Amino acid sequence: MKAKILVVEDDESVRSAVVRMLTNGGHAVESVSSGEDAVSRLEEGFDIVVTDLMLSGAIDGNEVTRRFRASGVTDVIIMTAYPRLESAIEGMRGEAYDYLVKPVSEDYLRSVIHRCLEKRRLCAELAREKELRSELRRAHLELSVLTRVRDIFGQFATPEVARAAMTHPEDFWMRGERRRVSVLFADVRDFTSYAAAVPPEQATSDLNEIFTILQDAIRAEGGILNKFLGDGVMALFDAPIRLERHEAAAVRTAVKTQQAMEILGRQRALKGLRPLGLGIGINTGEVVAGCLGSKERTEYSVIGSPINLAARLEKIALPGQILVGPETRAAIQDEFEFQDLGMMTFHGIERPVAVSAVLGVRSPSPTGAGR
Repeated sequence: MKAKILVVEDDESVRSAVVRMLTNGGHAVESVSSGEDAVSRLEEGFDIVVTDLMLSGAIDGNEVTRRFRASGVTDVIIMTAYPRLESAIEGMRGEAYDYLVKPVSEDYLRSVIHRCLEKRRLCAELAREKELRSELRRAHLELSVLTRVRDIFGQFATPEVARAAMTHPEDFWMRGERRRVSVLFADVRDFTSYAAAVPPEQATSDLNEIFTILQDAIRAEGGILNKFLGDGVMALFDAPIRLERHEAAAVRTAVKTQQAMEILGRQRALKGLRPLGLGIGINTGEVVAGCLGSKERTEYSVIGSPINLAARLEKIALPGQILVGPETRAAIQDEFEFQDLGMMTFHGIERPVAVSAVLGVRSPSPTGAGR
């Protein structure tokens, strides 16, 4: 099914990329750079509006959603680079069809559009029976809002976090606590210079591919991708959801990621592309965890010296290298192979720290060894 789609995005490069993705899918796509320009085209019969949440001007993405949904004929998909539970709820209450976290891959965006069009087709068929349509709409409003927000939140946290937040939203977002966690920082080495030398679409595509590798590995081990940090990420293990043996989970995540990056590097070499490497730092310790921010914007975060050390380790890690602090290593000494790098001093860290490089998963001893 093909659709008439309006893209509302004030960032020209993002707008062009989204238009290209949707045009590749065979849709008729038009674009504007502001909410004001979008609502001026309410009567043009767009099937779907894809809008950024934070637009310059007086009309933001939520207001665009309300205006187009009030027309009764257009579905709206909201995109944002700054996901918050509150804005997700507001968007769903405004009857947005979906709420996407940037960066969005072409395949995922096109799949959301396809699902939306399929939903529209079904709704058109159901419209022939007034009473049934009314019942389904009530069911949608009553049952799908919390489920959709939970699934949306799951785009940038684990499903377990999403369920916890939706089950007890006030308690979950207001409480603060001390807890022992493992934190992982990963950064693409020399990506700034690389991005300056290639087309923006290539830089965005490459970074999204690496972020997907990281996110898949983090989720597979029960962690959450807490923050995108330019060309890097910060991930948490054992916060906000309890995770057994979080130290091992964090290191397994790093090992899987670097293995995937090696495969990606070989694929890029076959295409004549420059290899891209990740430096990863991991540390474990007690932090203060909770939602930090203002009334307008809050996010789940952690603070404390263990976080600072993990970030410092990432900064000195070579491409393909995984560096860990002493508490992390002590908890998983028998599970992984390490190389001692000696005592190191770091800015903001009072005492020298024993730093280790992870070489890989330790092979189990052969059966009967030592007999």
